[in-house]
Amino acid sequence: MPESDWQALYRAALSESDPKRLYYSIEAARRAIHDRLEQLDSSGDTREREQLDRALHALFTLPGRKRSA
Repeated sequence: MPESDWQALYRAALSESDPKRLYYSIEAARRAIHDRLEQLDSSGDTREREQLDRALHALFTLPGRKRSA
């Protein structure tokens, strides 16, 4: 199965090493995740919904983890 847009943007944010670009990478991934959640709103794909929720949490904590690394 090919990687979805939100997954590619999520991985890009996780691997971003430039602090100046990190915010923009996180925001792009968050927007893509929220868009995907809206698409799933009418379906019952709980597995992907859980993946999206975990990814959003990871993105929320990412700036602090990058600063302390």
